[in-house]
Amino acid sequence: MFFGLSKRFCLSSRLSRFLTFFILLLSFAVALHFLGLAVFKKHLQQQAFSNAQSALQDYLHHNDLLHSASFGLGNPPADLDFIRFVKGDEQLLITGNIQFDFNKLVGLPATVSGSWIDLLQPSQKGTWVLVSLSLAEGGVAQGGVNVEHNGLAVYRLILSGSKWILISSVFGSFMVSLLLVYMLEIPLRQLEKSLKQALPLKDLLVSGKENILTPLFQLLEKLFYQNRSLITEMQSSLDNVAHDLRTPMTRLRAIAEYALQSDSKDPNIYRNALSDCLEESERVVSMLGVMMSVAEAEAGTMRLELQSVNVLETLEDVTGLYQYVAEESGITISCAGERDLLILADKTRISQVWANLLDNAIKYGKESGSVKINASKKGQELIVSFSDNGMGISESEINRIWERLYRGDRSRSTQGLGLGLNYVKAVVEAHHGKALVSSTILEGSCFEVHLSLQSEITD
Repeated sequence: MFFGLSKRFCLSSRLSRFLTFFILLLSFAVALHFLGLAVFKKHLQQQAFSNAQSALQDYLHHNDLLHSASFGLGNPPADLDFIRFVKGDEQLLITGNIQFDFNKLVGLPATVSGSWIDLLQPSQKGTWVLVSLSLAEGGVAQGGVNVEHNGLAVYRLILSGSKWILISSVFGSFMVSLLLVYMLEIPLRQLEKSLKQALPLKDLLVSGKENILTPLFQLLEKLFYQNRSLITEMQSSLDNVAHDLRTPMTRLRAIAEYALQSDSKDPNIYRNALSDCLEESERVVSMLGVMMSVAEAEAGTMRLELQSVNVLETLEDVTGLYQYVAEESGITISCAGERDLLILADKTRISQVWANLLDNAIKYGKESGSVKINASKKGQELIVSFSDNGMGISESEINRIWERLYRGDRSRSTQGLGLGLNYVKAVVEAHHGKALVSSTILEGSCFEVHLSLQSEITD
């Protein structure tokens, strides 16, 4: 079995490929054979006609008959079996062939010319080549030669051997088709072997001389490892998603069941239950919305409503929204930067980036700690940094925090989906920027967003 295909399917596919090659090769060989026969026949006819015409012209010129009104006598050339002169009802035959029957020419039109025709029925195929030339005062000279034992014999000999040529073509097409099918399957067998070797997750190298399918081998091997890695990540991340979604869904169901089972006639109880259900449903919708936004950003289909954005103003707006949350944890937020820093960006999306980074800094910061936000420029590049003095990120996790649904071991106790930083990276890259991080355990982390200033951005 290969790629999950049954042996019967593989055999039928191999047979269909063989039949396709065989029919194409045999058709080509037969067409080439008959085309060659037609070209060879035409060449023999043209050569015989040209020789007969030249012989008749030389004879007439030698005897000065082209411009004479009278018939002349003389031995016919060796290239012609007869020469016939016709003028009105008078006919004169000159021949060196004593076995030639003159009566065959009585009803033959004097103007008939052609190769391989019959004397009694000129429209039929025969063994004669006839040439006619006009003489003075309406006379016609007609020469003929029998090619039955010359060019026509050669053609018939080749034609009689056509069946052997066709048999050879069938055999040759059969063998070449087998060879092509075998050669076509060599890369597939190599690919199958490589994929089987990849199962134990060993490093694979395509051995042997590189060919046109070598890049395909390498891409399939890379895809295999990526799929295995993706499956592993999904198995762990789906547990996180299920856990985070289970809480609002459970609360939503509990509130609804409580309201249904209540016998109270107080409308405020049901109004509060509906309000709580709405709140929990909005939380679920918000989670799903973030997931969809991340998917759009990673797929490159995110629509950006670009406009001129003052960076410091958006940072101050986001800081004001999180000020109350920070105060509850005793965290101080400071925001500094130049006032004239402008970028061409989607204001809503870029504000979500600041909000995600600030939310993480507060969420994973230590009590009575601080978060410092700074916006500066370096040449024509904007750098926005979010620094905290919280728990930090370990070296084993720092390269994975940008992955979708990934959550570090120490962050699992905190509510979240693991979509924030992945969304940040996707949105920043959609703006042709980059997101960086540096961190030290128990000392804090620093996230940086690098974007081009407005004067640097072009369509």
